[in-house]
Parts: sequence; C-alpha cells; structure tokens
Amino acid sequence: MLLCLKVKNYALISDVEIEFTKGMNIITGETGAGKSILIGALGLVLGNRADISALRNKESKCVIEADFDISSYNLKTFFNENDLDFDDKTCLRREISSSGKSRMFINGTPVNLKVLGKLGDQLIEIHSQHDNLQLFQKSFQFRSLDALAGGLEIHNQYQQAFGSYLSLKKDLEHLQSEQVQLKNEQEFKQFQFTELDDANLDGLDEESLNREMQLLENAESLLQVFNGTDAMLNNSEFASIAQLQGLKQTLSKVDTDITQELSERLNSVIIELQDISSEVDNAASSVEINPHRLEEVNEAMATIFNLKAKHQVQTLDQLIERKANLEQELQLSSDLDLQIVEKSKQVSEMYNCALNLAKKLGKNRQKGVERVQQALDTGLAEVGMEHSRIRYNLTNNMDLGTYGLDNLEIELSSDKGNSFNPLKKSASGGELSRINLCLKKELSSKMAMPTSILDEIDTGVSGEVARKVGLLMRETSSTQQVIVITHLPQIASLGQSHLYVFKQSFDGGVETKVRTLLGDDRINEIAKMISGDNLTEHAVEQSKALLNP
Repeated sequence: MLLCLKVKNYALISDVEIEFTKGMNIITGETGAGKSILIGALGLVLGNRADISALRNKESKCVIEADFDISSYNLKTFFNENDLDFDDKTCLRREISSSGKSRMFINGTPVNLKVLGKLGDQLIEIHSQHDNLQLFQKSFQFRSLDALAGGLEIHNQYQQAFGSYLSLKKDLEHLQSEQVQLKNEQEFKQFQFTELDDANLDGLDEESLNREMQLLENAESLLQVFNGTDAMLNNSEFASIAQLQGLKQTLSKVDTDITQELSERLNSVIIELQDISSEVDNAASSVEINPHRLEEVNEAMATIFNLKAKHQVQTLDQLIERKANLEQELQLSSDLDLQIVEKSKQVSEMYNCALNLAKKLGKNRQKGVERVQQALDTGLAEVGMEHSRIRYNLTNNMDLGTYGLDNLEIELSSDKGNSFNPLKKSASGGELSRINLCLKKELSSKMAMPTSILDEIDTGVSGEVARKVGLLMRETSSTQQVIVITHLPQIASLGQSHLYVFKQSFDGGVETKVRTLLGDDRINEIAKMISGDNLTEHAVEQSKALLNP
C-alpha cells in the first residue's frame, strides 16, 4: 500500500507531503485545484515519461518520492532479479533536473525507467472513467477469471510450464539450426580431416626431414668431401695427424718450459683433429645415395608445405592442432545429434505437462464461469446496472497458447441477457468504470491486489446509485487500499481518510496545497459538495447524516 507521497517543484506544487492510510482514502477539491497534478506526480514516480515543462521552477530540480509497504506483494524475486535491496518499506524516488535529465531510484539504488515501471505496475493501478484498458487485456481477463473460478494456482502452474516449454522449444530450434549449418560444412571438414590424417603428421619431424633431404640431395658430393678429408687427416702423405704427432715427439726431446707448452698445445690440436676425423667417418657412414628415399622425403616435405599453405599456418605443430580441431568439430556434430534427441524428448515432456494443465485449467473455467458471472451481475445490480449481464464467452483453441486451450471474449448485455455484444463496443465509460470496480471488488478477496486509484470514475452517477458505488468502493477497501478522487458527497463521506486539495495564493502567484480533513472541517467540506460555497445549515445536517448513517 502507498504510505506517503512527497512532491517538490512539480507543476503548481512547491512542496507537498501526503500520508495515506489503509482502506478508503478520499481526495476532494475544487475543479482545477490540482487533484490531477497529484496523479501526474505519482505517475512519474511509477515510471511514466517525464516532461521538463512540468517543473514549477525551471532553475531547480523536481523530486518525487513514494513510500510503500510491500510486505504482502511477494516481490522478493523481482528485487533479486534486478539486484535491488529488498525492504518491506520500499521507497521509489524520481528526480528531474532543469536540463530534462531524469534519475530513478528504488531504495536508494539507481534504476532505469523500465525497471521502475515494472515495479510501479505491481504497486498501483490508476483508473479513470476513460482509462479502463486493463479490462481489455487478455492477460488480466484470463488471470481474473481463473482467480475468481478458484484456478489461480493452476493458472500459475500452467504459465510456468508453458514458459518452460517455449524456452525448451527455442533451445531445440537453436540446436537444429546449428545442426543444419554443421551438416552443410561437415563434408568439407571431413575431407580436410581425412587429408591431414592420411598425411600421418604425428609421426613427422619437419626439421629432421629437412636435414635428411639435404644429405640425400648432396650425397655424392658429401662422400667425395668426406673421403678426401679422411685421406688428408689419416691416409695420405699429407696426413696431418701423423705429422703433428711426429712434431710432438721432436719437441719432447728437449725438456724446457717452452717445449712443454708447445707440446701441450700440439696435443690439443691432435685431439681436436682426431675428433674431426671420427665425425667425418660417422658422417660418411650415414650418407647413402638413395634416390627412392629422396623421393619419399621430397614428397613428405611437399605435402607439409602444401597443407600449411592450404590451412594458412606456419608450422607442422599448427597443422597437427588444426587436425585435432577438425576432429573435435566433427565429433560435435555427432554430439549435437544426441543433444537434439534429448532436447526433443524434454520439449515433448514439457508440452504434455502444459497440455494436461491447460485441459485442467479449461475444465475449471467452464465449471466456475457461471458462478463468476452471477457474482458480477449481482455487483452490477448494486451499482445501478440491474439490467446488465456479463458473459465470459469461452471457445476452444486447437493448440496451446499463452492462456491454455481457450479463447475468451468478455461480453455485456444491457437487456437482461437477451443479447450480448463485446464489452469494448457495448459499454460506456461510466459503465466500464463500474464493471471494473465490481470485478476488482470480487478479486480483492481472492488475491493480493495493488493500490487502486479511482480518478472520478463516479462521473455520471448520483443519488442512491452514487451511494451504492461508494459502498462498493468501501467494501473493496477492506482487502486492498483504495484512493478515490470524487466530486460526490455520497462517496466522499464513506472514506476512512479525507484529503483536501486546494490552491493558495501568495505574492508570486498560486500553488497547490493538500491537508487532511478531520471533524468539523470534513463535515463542512462535504456540506459544500452538497450545497456549493454557500454553506447552509441544511447541507451541514445532510453532511452529518452521510458521515454517520
């Protein structure tokens, strides 16, 4: 319920703070005093679009705050989903700067207009004589019917099941789309994988192949060089190692420091040459003239080169990685088939679950619809529409929809049920307001309802009918907060709280003020609503009679 509304620098309002109570709150005041301004300010803090022209002082910002008790609204999930601090006492705040920039807050946390609006829709419903659009919304029509027919729990279960079915179906369609795309690419990827697999890349060493190719290509020349080198080192008249060994022996005949040093240096050279000789022998033994092997190596190197160019990679390791990726992608297609089978099973199971709930929901509607119609017809008779009848025209749908297997058209008869026409086409603004009020009264005992603000929906009624409309409002207010803006004394006298909106003049102009009426002030205000500004003793007595029936 709405606890308090604070408005600063908005239209004709400089600074106003209004406290509301449980039950039925009445707002009265002369035409043009600013009652609609209060509704406009409340609309802003509930998420309506802002307009800088609404600022009273264009040099200062407009600030609107609304405090609510939301302890009975089951809104913790909403707060968690939007990362907001939950508190039974919640504050909505809206700031509009002189530049037109708007900022919104819920319990001090900045939010966007969409989040503010979603929360606002669950806290307050504003109704006027020409604003009964909710009556024509299918979501409200079905939910209200199910609530009144005792099927609200089934309704909620179906909504959850149908939502899960749509989500699973969307997932399945996504997997199927992926499958089509993969199958279109699979043939080419399979060709690429087979080509890489046939190349036996895992058993290849590009660096070793390159060295082997160099040896095979230069085999004959290398053998000549190695044989000549060996001869020069060991077997010819120029055998370097033998000559150096002889020189070493010659030096050793004279034992001096210098000869010892030279001998040691010669020994190092001899050891190095012997090592070179051994390396030459090993290299010569590893070289063979093998044209067949050379052809194999050339083919392997050419394959690697071509595959690297084809797959746009630089190394053999990258080719091997590409092969692994292709294998994984091909496996994914196989896995995707299994996923589609499993997801299809889930879709079918959830569809059957939703279908069973839809059938159960439809039976409950058919069972309870007559009782709902009778309750509404009784309510309409109490507010001066005794010749009117309401009909919930239910027809079957071939497949599951948002609200089950039913189509619904709410119809109105103004001749005691002899002929029915769609509600939207057959009811006046005043009649729609009273129908809406009757429906909300019935709903208020079945489900937690947001605060209802009824903005002059009593236009066009008077006398005893007005009293009946007021009594219906009061009865509704026993289970939900109702705020009524009215010009009728019969209705104004029924509220538990009475707020008076008026204009106050000052040197710079006028501004809207609000005060709570108690005692004689309230008696006199209702008397003025009866007789006008000329307050008569008779009007005062009538006022007292209305306040104390």
